[in-house]
Amino acid sequence: MVIKELNIANPFADNAGIVTGDRFVGRQSEINEIHTRVLGELYGNLAIVGLPRIGKSSLVWNALIPLKEKLLKEKHILAYISISSGDSALNFFKGLALAILDEIEFEKDLVDIYRRLESIYNDIKSNQNDRFEFLNQVKKFFKFCKRSNIRTTFILDEFDYSENIFSVADFQFLRELSTLPETKICLVTISRRTIQELEPENGAISNFYGVFSELRLQLFSENDLKAYWQRVVGLGLEISEEYKNQVYYFVGSHPYWLDMVNYQIFNSVKTGVKSSLELLSEIGSELKKFLWDNYDDIIALLEKEGLKSHFIQAVVGPVVNLTQMSIERLTKYGLVKPILARDKYGAYFQSLIDAGLASENDISYNSISIHLNDYLKQMEKEFDIWALWNEAEHQVRNLITVYLKEKYGDDWREAFVLANPRKENEILRMEDMRARNKRTFGNLASDNLVSYTYPLDMWNCFISIDWTWFQRVLSGQQAIWREKFLLLGKVRNPIAHSNREFVLQDEQTKAKEICNELIDNIKKWEENK
Repeated sequence: MVIKELNIANPFADNAGIVTGDRFVGRQSEINEIHTRVLGELYGNLAIVGLPRIGKSSLVWNALIPLKEKLLKEKHILAYISISSGDSALNFFKGLALAILDEIEFEKDLVDIYRRLESIYNDIKSNQNDRFEFLNQVKKFFKFCKRSNIRTTFILDEFDYSENIFSVADFQFLRELSTLPETKICLVTISRRTIQELEPENGAISNFYGVFSELRLQLFSENDLKAYWQRVVGLGLEISEEYKNQVYYFVGSHPYWLDMVNYQIFNSVKTGVKSSLELLSEIGSELKKFLWDNYDDIIALLEKEGLKSHFIQAVVGPVVNLTQMSIERLTKYGLVKPILARDKYGAYFQSLIDAGLASENDISYNSISIHLNDYLKQMEKEFDIWALWNEAEHQVRNLITVYLKEKYGDDWREAFVLANPRKENEILRMEDMRARNKRTFGNLASDNLVSYTYPLDMWNCFISIDWTWFQRVLSGQQAIWREKFLLLGKVRNPIAHSNREFVLQDEQTKAKEICNELIDNIKKWEENK
């Protein structure tokens, strides 16, 4: 980044709020979708859902608010309400009516309508201690709007807060207001979580989320990103391709993060101490803290939705209970994107292909940015043995595959069972697991049965039955290694399911040592083959 005019103010200084005017770029397909759903002659509710700071409020604001005056002349009232500022459901419903009054108060053509609505609003306020009559008056308010050919659209920001103040009955009442022909208000909600996740479960009545179309706002598209950088250049800044690539490493195409990085770099470059590329390579403490705080926000959101471990498994591995449904939910958020595993893992992945543990078309996943990938790797290492076992299990499975092919041939299954009939049930269980994974993940699931082994499977089904062969690699006594695999089996499951507290610290330390020993011994054996 080069600043052409040193007296230019930081053009990213408004990054924390709703971005408007020339500062708002891209998102044209999303704007079109909002217009189609909300502004047409036939209209319906729309839920805007997305990650923290992804630009949800800015999108809705720029899609609708600039049309506010034009719509008002057509008796279409547009009102913006932040749910988080309310303290109760009744005050929220009262606020809907008040928002309409505020919008039409000074409209000459609507004076008579305003007076009648104001009278009904006073009845709403006076009946706040009687819920039944209160809601009747709210419904009466919007019935009168409809009879007066006034169309009402509410932008409800921070709708996540609704789970704190709404009961099942409140969600149901809001559903009625937006679906009954005699009231039919239009709702545009903005939230991090889906309405289905916010709404209390009650199978006895129709669900509120069922009357919404959903728009999942994701990162900038490739065209959006180009438009973003073009706008930056238009602000009087020179941006090199190298700088853009460096920024992409840290924040990908996340709109708010892009602004924050550029904001920090702009301030530092203006001092003239270092270049933008030098600053990015050092990634100063303020910028690091900003990124880490935002990563933590995402992790906290995923934890609420039960997706935290699935996110880490998809990006970092190892896969334990990752499901296709979880992948789809993460993809809808824009948190993960599929890539060829070969492109992600390089030469290491080729060794898995050679060992029959992977195939050319296997898919892997990246997160929003490479820097977030690295953060997740560090986060996973907090589990100590979990990160180590990720590598150790690949090494051991590779070793077992080499043994089976060497002793029984490429199609080793039948010959192995013939020589070890007592192990057939274990092989059948692995085949069942493979079949289930094939049904769920298709080509993503490995064909190799060894891929479906865990520590005790590795030991009981393969290593222990031919210790003479495996001893050449692992060294030491069979009884000692049996205890080591027993410990790995004991430690692996609790940590895989985020229950680290169930594992003693001494056991974690020993398991870490075993994983390192496995990795070192197998690598030495491969080097000396």
